[in-house]
Amino acid sequence: SSSNPNWSLISFCLVARFKTKTISCLESRARDSTIMTTSSPPPPTPLVVIKADGTQIDHIGLACHDLEDGVRRFHDLTGIEPKTTEQQPTIPYWNAYVRIGDASWLEILGPNPSYKGLNPLKSLLKRFKEPTLWFWYVSTDDFDSLEKAIQTAGRSIERKAEGASNTGMAFVGASIGPGFWPVYPNVIQWKGDFKEDHLKDMAIVPIEDFSVLVGHELDTVKQFFESVGIDGLCLQPSSDDKSYLSLTLKTPDKGSVTFKSEVDSLSSFTVLKILLKDMMGCL
Repeated sequence: SSSNPNWSLISFCLVARFKTKTISCLESRARDSTIMTTSSPPPPTPLVVIKADGTQIDHIGLACHDLEDGVRRFHDLTGIEPKTTEQQPTIPYWNAYVRIGDASWLEILGPNPSYKGLNPLKSLLKRFKEPTLWFWYVSTDDFDSLEKAIQTAGRSIERKAEGASNTGMAFVGASIGPGFWPVYPNVIQWKGDFKEDHLKDMAIVPIEDFSVLVGHELDTVKQFFESVGIDGLCLQPSSDDKSYLSLTLKTPDKGSVTFKSEVDSLSSFTVLKILLKDMMGCL
């Protein structure tokens, strides 16, 4: 009977027991959740830096046989006046810059007239009869780890070079080998504020498109990019089985301006031949 005090006591005990178990279960789940949250490792830092504007491009190289001529041609095509640096007698190239992103730039470079003597880079630059997209860079905050990832993915680091802080350009950089095939980017780690100081007063001429067009090795290149954390959205199939670099800038005066160059693959033997030609005055 509902009026029986024993039934009321039994009901109260059952309800109290149910509430106690429910509260205990919820507290246990909360503890488990806290343990999982605090013990979960943070996601790994990407080996290739993603800039604030979403791109991984650090800089792109536009090579020419004469810097002044290259800057003039670039200005005629785009209406943009690149920022030319002072010649450094100890450096075999001379360059100018155009800012093309939040922390990205186009480097126009040619042989340095103030540099005396032979140098492979100076000789290589002399061959370009017109401004040519020659290389591109991505950056990293952990060069050693990126180098290991590149080796694990079946390729190598070659032509490793370091810039000293007393030159204003502290860095360690290299190309991805074997050989030099600019479908693969060069890699660099900046050590210092060179980029920030260098770009801070320059207006941005934004990238409208950057594409690496690849022939029959497209799938291999895509797999490598994915393995080391390089964004593969820039990779496109080539229509003629040759490979190209293509850059479109959105300029304020001339609209969209595109540079497109066939990728130049270099072996050590090819570099030696070009150096000998330069020695003989044939470039």
